[in-house]
Amino acid sequence: MNGISGSTLANQVPAPDRHDDARTDAELLAAVRAGDCQAGGELFRRHVSLMRGIASGWVRQPAEREDLVAEAFARVLSTVAAGGGPESNAPAYLVATMRNLFARWSRYENRIDLYATVPEHASADLGADELAVTRSEDRLVWSAYRTLPGRWRTVLWRQAAEGDTAAELAPLLGVSPNGVAVLARRAREGLRQAYLQVQVPDADLPQCQEVRRRMGAWLRGTLPARRAGLLSGHLTGCAPCHSVAAELAEINRELPAMTGCCEPVVPKPR
Repeated sequence: MNGISGSTLANQVPAPDRHDDARTDAELLAAVRAGDCQAGGELFRRHVSLMRGIASGWVRQPAEREDLVAEAFARVLSTVAAGGGPESNAPAYLVATMRNLFARWSRYENRIDLYATVPEHASADLGADELAVTRSEDRLVWSAYRTLPGRWRTVLWRQAAEGDTAAELAPLLGVSPNGVAVLARRAREGLRQAYLQVQVPDADLPQCQEVRRRMGAWLRGTLPARRAGLLSGHLTGCAPCHSVAAELAEINRELPAMTGCCEPVVPKPR
């Protein structure tokens, strides 16, 4: 990774398939430069799968991969909207930007890991969002915190326990202050899901294993609609999984709700 330049990576990016009725990258970039926000969304949808595939070769955590891709798109589209950036071949510019971001984040990796361990004297009276960085005596919460990506652990600890602002954290995390705010929101919601998930017992039956693995995300309302429907359908016919879901739903009600999301209802078993 260290010996590969951004331009080399960019040259390895294949040109995307184009339908006859679709605008070219050059047309979309020109539209973004002219203030068309929908063109930016179209560029994102066109190239996000490719960018995720490349990012997965650099980072192991899916959440960190999504952070890397999202930040690269945000930076490129912001640059284009301001009148700079590429005039065509958006993937090449995106890969170069993503590569530079990854290099910056990697330089801070060891420094970030120093803050991944919570001191024993951490205060226990902050908020539900900061449980995993303030209550190390609680094994469940500590276990949930340890499952989070390192960058999520860092932003939770530094903001909750050390009181760092987004502007102070931005250089450490290699993102803009707005990027820190987005990262912090994702980290807090990830913590809630992990806190629920570590309380899900292992399944005895093979057909229950996937349902149990997804239960925390389902209770927080973050599963895609189709997968959420399949999980709900399983609960109606599986008494053990229904019992687990009902108990976790009570715990979930004590956690902050996601903005704009509805709490899933545990269906009654048949």
